[in-house]
Amino acid sequence: MIANGFQAGQSGVGDDIGIIYCAPHVEFRQRFPGLAPTIQYDDDGACTDLNIYAGTGVGARLHEIRFDGVTLQELLAEEGIDFASEADAITALPADEGVVRLRSVLNALFARHTAA
Repeated sequence: MIANGFQAGQSGVGDDIGIIYCAPHVEFRQRFPGLAPTIQYDDDGACTDLNIYAGTGVGARLHEIRFDGVTLQELLAEEGIDFASEADAITALPADEGVVRLRSVLNALFARHTAA
């Protein structure tokens, strides 16, 4: 995510594993002006967070992925048929495979929305 303007992920472990990637919101909007347009903050110090949660142990899967309040399902549904089924595919995979596919999908999404 660093290549897309986010800080290195911060993780925590409880019942789940949670990883948060933060990007200064002003920079996120400059870089990706049309991505997740409902995410808007007036505070100059605000961050746009990518939150990823996964289960632990055997059979672990990614089960919640969102940009602030926008779920991956919502975000990808807005992108049309090329992306529509990706969220379900990612959460159906074992966590290690889901992470690889998520990275690929997010990189394609960011590339599609990078400001010219």
